[in-house]
Amino acid sequence: MFTEELFSTAHDEGNRAAVKMSNSSNLNLVGLAIRADKRVVDKIVKGLSLHS
Repeated sequence: MFTEELFSTAHDEGNRAAVKMSNSSNLNLVGLAIRADKRVVDKIVKGLSLHS
């Protein structure tokens, strides 16, 4: 999962600190990564709307 807080600084340690300071129930989800064979991913996301 990618949260908005991960993009608030220009480096990994700063990103982790920004997320750590946030309340987990208030994190703003901005992305999701899935790593698998293309056919498997296609089955998982079939029917989902693309971000607009």
